[in-house]
Amino acid sequence: MAATDPVVAPGRRAATGAQPAETPECEASTCAGISTPEAVELHDAWPGWIPLLVIAAMVVSCAGFAVGRIFGW
Repeated sequence: MAATDPVVAPGRRAATGAQPAETPECEASTCAGISTPEAVELHDAWPGWIPLLVIAAMVVSCAGFAVGRIFGW
């Protein structure tokens, strides 16, 4: 048996006819045709520490609110 022969379950016959063509990459997904290239200027638009600082501020404020609700009674 050659490596290109189809694998058929016991008791079934192999399908005859032409094999279907392979679906092109990203054709069947929701991202088909909406991809746009990113401008080179945006690669360095934000230093890495600014988004981390914003995330840290949100975490501290949410944790502070939660602790304040617990001990505020």
